[in-house]
Amino acid sequence: MASREERIARRVEQKIVRATMQAFSGPIPPPAMLAEYNNVVPDGAERIMRMAEKQQEHRHVLEHKVVHSNAFDQRLGLILGFLVMMGVAGAGAWCVSLGKDLTGASALVAAIGGPVSAFIYGRKRQEVERNDKNPKS
Repeated sequence: MASREERIARRVEQKIVRATMQAFSGPIPPPAMLAEYNNVVPDGAERIMRMAEKQQEHRHVLEHKVVHSNAFDQRLGLILGFLVMMGVAGAGAWCVSLGKDLTGASALVAAIGGPVSAFIYGRKRQEVERNDKNPKS
């Protein structure tokens, strides 16, 4: 007859569970995992690489469009701002020629003061952004 401990030992089943987790970031898995895709899908690794290359090309096209669109918007803003400034300055000069000195002088000051203040504000903002990006130790 078996002892009590032997009976308990037979009933107890020992299991060892091993769990592993792999994580990666980006469209391309690590080489070992990428090679396994070929076992599951014919040319699976090649398809994943083509997908990543196509996505990168698409992103570059979008970034190119955004950069050029922003440059166009800035140029258009400068041109339109200049035209408005010239219009206000012309109206101010016209008012002065009609004898409306205060109105004309106000328009001329606004035509010159607006762009100058925008320039000064823009320079200060650029300096703050530059200091935020490259803080001095």
